[in-house]
Amino acid sequence: MAESTRIRVTSQEEYEWLDSVRMKYGLTWRGMLLKAEQRLLAAERHWPAEFQTPEHLRAGTDAGDVDTGGAPLTEPDEVVG
Repeated sequence: MAESTRIRVTSQEEYEWLDSVRMKYGLTWRGMLLKAEQRLLAAERHWPAEFQTPEHLRAGTDAGDVDTGGAPLTEPDEVVG
């Protein structure tokens, strides 16, 4: 499991827009990514099968099988603007 993910936003305007959306909905940066994944997966139901995400790659599947080595499941968010 990755320790953290860095996202580079090259435009200050884009960063400010994303940050305002995040704040409006009370999400963390990780929460925004997960919410976007949910929306994409919901839209995928209408896509041809060859373009759909395999079940084993979807977040939240097989969560009971994840070995975190005793580390907490939450990770710090980091976005570089």
